[in-house]
Amino acid sequence: MENFDHVLVIDADGHVYEGNVDLTSRMPEKWRSQAPIRLKDNEGNSRMLLEGRLWSASQGLGPGVSGPMTEKARGYRPGMVDPVARLKDMDEEGIDVAILFGTQIALTVNGLMNKELAAVLCHAVNQWLMEYCSADPKRLLAVGLIPCQDPAAAVKELEYLKKAGAVTAMLPTNVYGLNNMGDRMFEPIYDCAQSLGMSLSVHPQTGHDGVLGVSGVMGAGSERFRKYVYVHMTAFPFELMIAMMHMIGEGVFDRYPKLKVGFMEGGAGWLPYWAERFDEHIEKLAPQMPELKRRPSDIIRSEQITLTCESEETGLDRVFAANGEDTVMYASDYCHWDCHFPYSVRDIIDGKDLSFAQKEKLLGKNAIEFFELKNLPQPGALKIARQSWDHEGEKKAATAWAARA
Repeated sequence: MENFDHVLVIDADGHVYEGNVDLTSRMPEKWRSQAPIRLKDNEGNSRMLLEGRLWSASQGLGPGVSGPMTEKARGYRPGMVDPVARLKDMDEEGIDVAILFGTQIALTVNGLMNKELAAVLCHAVNQWLMEYCSADPKRLLAVGLIPCQDPAAAVKELEYLKKAGAVTAMLPTNVYGLNNMGDRMFEPIYDCAQSLGMSLSVHPQTGHDGVLGVSGVMGAGSERFRKYVYVHMTAFPFELMIAMMHMIGEGVFDRYPKLKVGFMEGGAGWLPYWAERFDEHIEKLAPQMPELKRRPSDIIRSEQITLTCESEETGLDRVFAANGEDTVMYASDYCHWDCHFPYSVRDIIDGKDLSFAQKEKLLGKNAIEFFELKNLPQPGALKIARQSWDHEGEKKAATAWAARA
């Protein structure tokens, strides 16, 4: 009999909404006039004015979140900035521990032209997020921001994050569109992360394209589309595929054999295909990747690489069979428009593709290993959530019975 009440559930990719926080007091005096400002664009979308530009893009090619949506799209929740409200939402969803990425600034900062401003904003957000997590440091875990366009400053911030208690640091999928994540310019970051024993987490974004080689974090396909639906469908998985390919092909995982990198919010079903395709290219094009010392599929199957899945994603049994059962972590994406709050954990529980043991790994064990988590709480949220699910089922049954009577 499957008993999930004692399963510790870890959300490997939840979000806060740091763009709604006034960071001015956390910034040095000389930079306070450059603090982000929250605005509405001419279509009513929430945007951020930073470095003289609206982020994310409002119109034209590669727009950020915009356009009409159905009633199934999720809206903003106070838990994005209020940790007490967040903990209640975690109980409702069945999440014991949330690993927290930023949103507006986190997905923008590596595309800023001014490197010093990027470093200042990263540190300000990191301070705020550590304060947010202090509401329950066992359940709320921070993902740090680092200014990757300035690797020396990024190393300094990584060292601060390790001391402050962050469990990982976020990487963009590229910097300015021309600096891919296997480039040698990022070596100091990878060297520092390996030395500190801190994993790194690649997270894609949309609507942050800028001027190639000058500003922005480009999204694959976004330069071709004016509708957000197409931009989102392409940029998230394709940018992760590109970042993973380039880091493997340029030898990052061979030079840093203890470095662990997660690839977040782009699904996992593509992984067996991508590993197979990469292996095929090695057979004839290996001389173009002289730094690559192992078969790409071997690197992908190793403990160095992990992905998150969509909660409703099917076919994870095939991913586990091809790449091992330590490959994928559960993620809620709380609380972005495309998340499935408060049913994302239930999606995993009710799924038919995986065994109970595999679901245990997906829901928590893989995250514990990947992030090397310690001092965790006792399981409890899933039991609370399941009680509400049962009550919900009883209400539906009673309503159906009354309708027949």
